[in-house]
Amino acid sequence: MGLLTRAGKHPVRVEKDVPGFVGNRMQHALWREAIYLVEQGIASPEDVDAVVRLGFGLRLAFLGPLQTADLAGLDLTRAVHQDLLPHLDCAQGPSPLLERKLAEGHLGAKAGQGFHSWTPESLAAVKQNRDRTLLKILREVIAAKQA
Repeated sequence: MGLLTRAGKHPVRVEKDVPGFVGNRMQHALWREAIYLVEQGIASPEDVDAVVRLGFGLRLAFLGPLQTADLAGLDLTRAVHQDLLPHLDCAQGPSPLLERKLAEGHLGAKAGQGFHSWTPESLAAVKQNRDRTLLKILREVIAAKQA
């Protein structure tokens, strides 16, 4: 922990070894539900991505999910869970939509097709925009912590 902190990182202590550790588990839970929403025809890949990018994803650089739950109120969080959780995907394996895409050779950006279509130019533009935006966000987060 000390070495990583001195190197400018922000390590977290994982109290128990589990498959996927912490970040990957949370990320893939989000991905599972995102794929499910597309698979069920509830929203397009573009709209699912927009909800995260332009909605709650904006908060994630500043507030974690448990801070957000505290701010909303745990009573409200529980009420939403009671109503919503039964409707979330709880599959124990990969989505059938994901399996179909793989069978069709749609491997994502590296193959030019996944949930989105990719050209070398669109891939380069997305990566450049991602990197530029993440650097801006990181600078703002660091500045906010120092203020």
